[in-house]
Amino acid sequence: MAGLKLKENFFDCTLSLHTLFHIDKDRQEEAVRKLISVTKQGKPVIIIYGNPHTWAASTPVRLLKKLIRKSNEASNIYYHPHPLNWWNRFRDVADIKILPWRSFGSGHQKRLIPDNRLGKRMFSILFTLEDTFPHFFTNHCFFPMIILTKR
Repeated sequence: MAGLKLKENFFDCTLSLHTLFHIDKDRQEEAVRKLISVTKQGKPVIIIYGNPHTWAASTPVRLLKKLIRKSNEASNIYYHPHPLNWWNRFRDVADIKILPWRSFGSGHQKRLIPDNRLGKRMFSILFTLEDTFPHFFTNHCFFPMIILTKR
């Protein structure tokens, strides 16, 4: 990504949805800085990222998953989300805002929330809670939205 030839200060907004955490952990900063560099001043870079400190990543939940699964097959897809405080390194070039985007992964949603009127109501309540308690949901749930507004 960092090697792409893109004009600096060109885009009104740049988006990265569920991609950066698949880039090698040591190259993610370079990729984010590239996104910032190609974005116009005062405009946002919006990144949907993973949270390594979710409730599902807690030790009791991981142990329970191992007990339930017959095999502990790991995914072959590289995934390395940095802790949310990692984003502070971009304060030199951008204002940073971190909000909850989605509290659960799609697999959890499919298992926990039915596809009917009850499920629709459950989502409505969840979204209201995310809006009411953004700090809690950002820090403990799956996918935060990082908004970097270029200075």
